[in-house]
Amino acid sequence: MNLKKMNRINVNEMILLLNPNSQGGNTGKTWIATYNKVKEFLPKNHRIIFTKKSKDGIFITRKLLRKGYKNIVAIGGDGTINEIANGFFGLKSQNKHIKDIEKFNLNSRLKPVNPKGIMYVIPSGSRNVLARSLALKHQGVGALMRIKHMKRRKMDVISAVITDKDTPSLTHNRIIMNAAEIGVGAEIIDRSKKVRGKIKNRFVSTMASIIATVPSYNSNECDIVIDRDKKISSKMTMGIVSNGRFLGGGFKAAPRAKFSDGLMDIIILTNSGSFKMLDKLIELKGTSTYKYEDDILYYQASEVKFLPKERNVTVSVDGEPIGMLPAIFKCYRNALTIKTETHSSRI
Repeated sequence: MNLKKMNRINVNEMILLLNPNSQGGNTGKTWIATYNKVKEFLPKNHRIIFTKKSKDGIFITRKLLRKGYKNIVAIGGDGTINEIANGFFGLKSQNKHIKDIEKFNLNSRLKPVNPKGIMYVIPSGSRNVLARSLALKHQGVGALMRIKHMKRRKMDVISAVITDKDTPSLTHNRIIMNAAEIGVGAEIIDRSKKVRGKIKNRFVSTMASIIATVPSYNSNECDIVIDRDKKISSKMTMGIVSNGRFLGGGFKAAPRAKFSDGLMDIIILTNSGSFKMLDKLIELKGTSTYKYEDDILYYQASEVKFLPKERNVTVSVDGEPIGMLPAIFKCYRNALTIKTETHSSRI
């Protein structure tokens, strides 16, 4: 639907914003059948808007909120939900290069586009990692059928400034809902998306990318500044900055993470050692609190900076490759209002 056609504005109208290409295109292919199943459960005043290209979720959401709309329903995978969440804040997608990132500090407050805005979370992707971290019981049709009974809650978001991969003189400002991956994890995601352009099977593309990336990946020397006053120099194979507990593949990377404690969980795997890294990734499916791990560093903090000393290091945000280090991450407590169909004591 063209936003220019929305002449009569009813700010209480619910906007369903969905990515038809999510879930391998199934969200769009099955939307008519889905809508026929759920339309009786939706508020009478609602509209449906499809995204068409990358970043549409950001720009459409921001435009709707500025017009006064308050109820935005995010329907899609983790990438789509991330884009729509970004639209709730007035961040620029690119800024001028930060000359001295070590001394740079993010703003103490995160400014919403519309303070009354509420984001409804309807997972409809292939992995739905955020849904797992939020402990949601239903997705897609099941979640839409419960939309009138969704519970309102505040959740933390992480704001990040990440260096552009192709143009290091530019940076990206992005909101993170669930987690950012740095290093080998982000490289696997990046390679997997490229392979999936030729091989549509997600499992095959992911496994092929792991096999192609992990054995030859080398750790990188990096300075890590935590809460502006604690500086660590370490080799880093993989870094995780997490708001939620899970990563793609079911890895429980941050078992102590909560969405409303004002803290990020920071996990740093220091050694690669070829396939030894796979063992470490498999261990992340457990409930380790990293107290007794020699080659895993673990912190909880409200801000962290990653300053690489060697080669470029890839960064992904909620399953999407965004850029590279250096980067800054800051947690903003209860900055986003969401509605979901269930509530967990772990949130």
